[in-house]
Amino acid sequence: MASNEGLMADPYSSPAAPPPTLPSSANPAATVQIARPSASQPDFLFPESDYDQTFRRSWGERLTYHAGTAYLIGLTGGGIVGLGQGLRESQGERRRIRINSVLNATGRRGPLWGNSLGCVAMMGSIFESIAYNVRGEDDIFNAVGAGAVTGALYKITAGPRVAGTFALGLGAVAAAGSLVSKALA
Repeated sequence: MASNEGLMADPYSSPAAPPPTLPSSANPAATVQIARPSASQPDFLFPESDYDQTFRRSWGERLTYHAGTAYLIGLTGGGIVGLGQGLRESQGERRRIRINSVLNATGRRGPLWGNSLGCVAMMGSIFESIAYNVRGEDDIFNAVGAGAVTGALYKITAGPRVAGTFALGLGAVAAAGSLVSKALA
């Protein structure tokens, strides 16, 4: 009876209880004790006692995350816009023509928006890493400056007025994104 309770007992229920035992496969009469974690050890996969509040991912990790996330958002947004455009343009057509029109519009808009947003995110991430390395601080001004430089550089061929508008807009978006990510963290 005692060995049966040992097999079915919860090893974490009471630290005063003896450790459960299992029958050995080589000798069924012998038993093997199961190691129990000590009460002083945390019950985590990785200990977090050395967690550093100032930890910052490398520029490559940040670049990959920002570009991938922006591409996915652009691909999804462009696909939704392409879906709407394909449905509007093929109104009154046969079913096969409508399906073809929706697929063409979705396949044209989604990757275009995804690539554009991915490039903007890549430039912003690079400029933010440069600002961090030059200034030595990780604050909102890095993100705002990187967004402004990215917006200006992305639309510089359209003229100074458009480039300035994009610089202000992307700087504001970067500030909002930085504030939201800090609030969620």
